[in-house]
Amino acid sequence: QKNVLKQSVPGFVGKATRATLIAATFLAVPCIATACASPAAETLPSCVVPIGDSPTRGPTDAWVTIVEFADFQCPYCGAAEATLHQVDSARPGLQWVWKDFPLRQHSRAMPAAIAAQCAHTQRKFWEMHDLMFSHQGALADGDLAQYAEQVGLDLTQWNTCVAEQQPNDHINADLQAATKARVNATPTFFVNGIALVGNQPLPDFLSTIDEAQARAQGSGAAPGTYYASRESQGCL
Repeated sequence: QKNVLKQSVPGFVGKATRATLIAATFLAVPCIATACASPAAETLPSCVVPIGDSPTRGPTDAWVTIVEFADFQCPYCGAAEATLHQVDSARPGLQWVWKDFPLRQHSRAMPAAIAAQCAHTQRKFWEMHDLMFSHQGALADGDLAQYAEQVGLDLTQWNTCVAEQQPNDHINADLQAATKARVNATPTFFVNGIALVGNQPLPDFLSTIDEAQARAQGSGAAPGTYYASRESQGCL
């Protein structure tokens, strides 16, 4: 089902001027997601989420791939960033995948997601990602444009992108993937398909990664093929 955001959010404009698009907000309608996820959030079934053309970082032949569904304005997502940096230090060589899941109660989440997706078209997603999470309280139109300039984007190309349908389509696809995976709060992580919901403590991340890596290495698959070979399994 295409154009989820336009259909679900009255008044959302798929194609518009940059100013209109960046100013778009979610209205008071039932939320796709419940809220930002606390560390004690519910447990979800496993789901091997397809990577598709989503932003990634880390080696493509990693034994462990972590897919994160998140919202740039969610405070738990912001708090989780420190934990994720610790994870990277403790377990180098992971592949990370970003999936957008902007919550309607966060009025700047969708504009921020669009801004980041348009940075992704210029291979600067993670630089934009880091700046926005470092300045979660400053996601207004001018702030996003400033971050785009700061990370070295071609601003003409970026402005054109944010006024087009393409980033909306990408975010819609992420929302559909989230629905299949039963995601209802942010952040939600899938570690080779094993779900972790919320800003979990570092030991929980590490034990889940170690479990996932042991399974992967014991599967007989070659590095770089394990995750792709399991994508067709989908969600339980």
